[in-house]
Amino acid sequence: MSWTNYFGRLLIGGMIVLPVLAQQTSPDALQQILHRLDTLERQNQALLAEIQELKKAIKTSQESAPAQTEELQEKVNTTQQEVKDQAQTKVEASHRFPVSLTGMFLFDAFATGGQTGYAVQEYGPYGTSSPNGATLRQSIIGFDFRGPQLPGGGKVWGSLQADFFAQVNDTDYMRLRRGIVVFDWRARSLTFGQDRSIIAPLEPDSFARVGIPPLAGAGNLWLWRPQATYEERIPIGADWRLALQGSVFETDESYATSELPSTISPPQPRPAGQVRVEFSDKPRERSRFAVGLGFDHSSTHLLGQSAPSQVVSVDFRYRPFSKMEVTGGFFQGKNFANLGGEPPGVTIENGIVVPIRGAAGWMQAAFPVTPRITFDIYAGRQVNNPHDLNAYEVERTLNYAGNIIYRVAPNVVLSFEASQNRLQFLASSPLLTNRYDATVAYLF
Repeated sequence: MSWTNYFGRLLIGGMIVLPVLAQQTSPDALQQILHRLDTLERQNQALLAEIQELKKAIKTSQESAPAQTEELQEKVNTTQQEVKDQAQTKVEASHRFPVSLTGMFLFDAFATGGQTGYAVQEYGPYGTSSPNGATLRQSIIGFDFRGPQLPGGGKVWGSLQADFFAQVNDTDYMRLRRGIVVFDWRARSLTFGQDRSIIAPLEPDSFARVGIPPLAGAGNLWLWRPQATYEERIPIGADWRLALQGSVFETDESYATSELPSTISPPQPRPAGQVRVEFSDKPRERSRFAVGLGFDHSSTHLLGQSAPSQVVSVDFRYRPFSKMEVTGGFFQGKNFANLGGEPPGVTIENGIVVPIRGAAGWMQAAFPVTPRITFDIYAGRQVNNPHDLNAYEVERTLNYAGNIIYRVAPNVVLSFEASQNRLQFLASSPLLTNRYDATVAYLF
């Protein structure tokens, strides 16, 4: 039943009932009934008007729906095209590695004293016997780059560094120090390039010893060599983690022996297998405690013979409080000059190639007294077994130093360092060299 028929019948019923009621009621009561009927009529008219407006709104909505749907579909198509364009742009950009220039301008004024002959040539800052001078050859130029994202949430990044330390006939040449490319995920990484070995990877802090790192030949296995390394990181609870590393490392056998006759071919580089386990609190770059255990195995081929090279190492870093940090490393083995130990690594006795047994280690205490000033004290030594040596080969080394590093600005550093180096040869008198360095470094 429609609203019109309903109210029509109501009106007719009222016309029949009203006369009857009028006969039975007073004029005042009749007036009240009429007033109520008028009120109902007005409300009815208002409802009818609202119904008409609602019908118009529904009709308008139905007529405009196709246009709105078409407009919405057009916006969706436009957005999809923009997403496709952005995805294509991302793919194109993923083939370009953003590169930033890094490095260090390093001016070093130095002076040496004592018995400077062999000691300066072997441990000197510039590969020459000059006891005093100044140089920029330890300056470093490098590039850092970031690559595209990898499947599984990984990323690619890398670094390349070179200095001017190489010298031939008083002519300076650029030398490749280290260069790596890293495929890095949250729990693992794969590294290719040239770097120091993964065993005993730490070294003291020094701006005076950069071309050849501090304590080279006195506990620091520093050689930068080609290698491929895999690392797996395993969290232990909320605050600790275990890092497992494995590497194939190319040794430098040019340090294996003393001077050979021209009739004997020098040993060639060999692959070494290395593993290391590190236990540390998290995160690594700001950890208070870390300790690593490493092992290296390779061989030196000389005179048709194979001389084994084996090293077991321990390294550590401990920061008991904010104003002190202790770092160091120790190793023991045989024939480890091919990793950066003090040469030689083997000797030849009656035509037999003998690997030299030895042990070495170093330690540093750093005191960052203010955010700008740090005092460092470090020392290291290497001891070779005298029963494996020929006369005049190095039996012991000892090097200790202290420096103050003052950061004038975040990228400007002034430093002064004093050090002493002792070399003890088998069946010979020791050599002692004092050295003093004043450096200015600008980091970029």
